[in-house]
Amino acid sequence: MPPAKSSFRRRIRFSGRWRWLGKLVYALKAIWRRVRISRRVTYLFGPQYSPSRQLIEIDITYACNLHCLNCNRSVTQAPDHLHMPVSMISAFVQDSIGRGIRWQRIRVLGGEPTLHPEFSAIIAELLRYRQWCPSCRIEVVSNGYGDAVKRKLDALPNDIWIENSNKTSAIQPTFRPFNMAPIDDPAFAKADFSNGCAIMQDCGMGLTPLGYYPCAVAGGIDRILGAELGRSRLPADHDQMLDATKSLCQLCGRFQDGHFIPKPLRSPMTEVQMSPTWTELYSQWRLRRLSHAEKDQQLEPVSAERSGKS
Repeated sequence: MPPAKSSFRRRIRFSGRWRWLGKLVYALKAIWRRVRISRRVTYLFGPQYSPSRQLIEIDITYACNLHCLNCNRSVTQAPDHLHMPVSMISAFVQDSIGRGIRWQRIRVLGGEPTLHPEFSAIIAELLRYRQWCPSCRIEVVSNGYGDAVKRKLDALPNDIWIENSNKTSAIQPTFRPFNMAPIDDPAFAKADFSNGCAIMQDCGMGLTPLGYYPCAVAGGIDRILGAELGRSRLPADHDQMLDATKSLCQLCGRFQDGHFIPKPLRSPMTEVQMSPTWTELYSQWRLRRLSHAEKDQQLEPVSAERSGKS
């Protein structure tokens, strides 16, 4: 099958003597982006991007063995061992087959996906889908960190594509700002956040333990926000999930660029970058977790007492 659109873009290189050209090209794209996402232009032409119906990214777990700074799934900022039930993957496969959806690419991510306790069962379910749609490319995106992860990757069937970043450090200079909420930036005061960004098309729709989202990054944001904007079943073609993009993209630093930027043109990120809204969101998330933990502790004695009486 031909390479996905996003894979082609990642092969573009602007380095050496052509770096100036890359800077010019992406400076012009940045100007157009600011114009395109304005409320007036969006009213005339509609949102700039919409969720892909050919590509999908599935975040099967938020557990990770390498907590990178500025993680766009908040794995470091809000650690959680939330795993996707295999039943959700089964439902995704059944819905896709039942509706005749032929995915061009399915990417399995996390967190670190190989840490899912039922990782092999999830891969088996996706291979069941590919029996129905042989042209679908199934990819596993891993940090490649540690012997346990490497063993899981080595055990995968040869026809599973592996995107192994081979990370060795929690500092990732090529990451883009994630925790810099556009609503904290006056430059985006007139932005219509229903425009989303290129991730929805280049990476695909997202499926997380909380449901379906315009992209997997949005699902990770909703894990912290707690707005429960995910769809429980595969969205219909007419459902652009605009309520999710309007609420979640205003918090996502990737909205600011709006598109993929080649690594040689990125400013290195070697420290945490976080705007006030995200500081408050993580604080609220920790309070909710603490409150739930306290409720669980209060219920345990009652449950034990009822068990004894029975």
